[in-house]
Amino acid sequence: MGERGESVRPKLVMPYYPDASENKAYFNNPSADVKIVSDYTRLDFNAVEDMEIFGYYGYLHDAVVWNCSRSEAGKEYLEKAYNHSQTEPDRDKLRSGQNAGVIGGRYGK
Repeated sequence: MGERGESVRPKLVMPYYPDASENKAYFNNPSADVKIVSDYTRLDFNAVEDMEIFGYYGYLHDAVVWNCSRSEAGKEYLEKAYNHSQTEPDRDKLRSGQNAGVIGGRYGK
């Protein structure tokens, strides 16, 4: 449960990292997510559109992660997206001295 009682469903959140070099889309493609899920599940568009919403977003998340994990650039994007989504500091890494000069690093406690 989240702070205000809402469920936390990390699998339903798409990996995202705001990259300055992102390609700008000049045309809107509203069926792109359905296509991604369709390719991943090998279901036709009608079957995908008839899915329960939580199942759909679960498959969309899995498809995005699977597609990104197939290339080095995609793996780097997933790592940046993971780091971008973190809200708590990695206290063990800070204490280990890997971030010298940062509180908890070599010069702080």
